Amino acid sequence: MIRGRVMGEVWATKKAPRLAGRKLLLVAETCVTSDGERPTGRVVVATDLLDAGQGDTVVVAFGSGARNAESPGSRDVLVDAAVVQVIDGSSTPGAD
Repeated sequence: MIRGRVMGEVWATKKAPRLAGRKLLLVAETCVTSDGERPTGRVVVATDLLDAGQGDTVVVAFGSGARNAESPGSRDVLVDAAVVQVIDGSSTPGAD
């Protein structure tokens, strides 16, 4: 899993049938340090299970974790990344 910030949305006129009606988000991975949050440069496309919006800080699951979040128990879902949490706050060890 990664922590990231929603940069925007991806849309397409054609999708795999199981993705119909699903919003896809561009998420920039972030790293939290004692100086605050900073982007790592990695950007992923993830399905949005929680109606996250631009600027939201989120947790993205990958692989089987993303597939189980999208469709529990299914192995035939074409999902490798999914937003599974919208973060309201967190603490950084060592920060004052």
